[in-house]
Amino acid sequence: MMQSCKLHECTANAALDKPALQSTTFRSKVAANAVDNDETTSACTKYKSPEPWWSVDLGEAKDVSCVCVTNDNHRRYG
Repeated sequence: MMQSCKLHECTANAALDKPALQSTTFRSKVAANAVDNDETTSACTKYKSPEPWWSVDLGEAKDVSCVCVTNDNHRRYG
């Protein structure tokens, strides 16, 4: 069962530097930014994109017990 967690509570990052994709890209906020372990970068789809999505290929089946996702939607990009 998946449980919610606090940022940095997960003990391993299975997504680190793995191939990532998203439905659209806003400016230079590519999907790979979400898995680069750099808190100064972020991934972002285009504003008002219909059905936006983001994915990461872990390369193999993994048992996942914790997923941490942060959202910077409080920032305004224009």
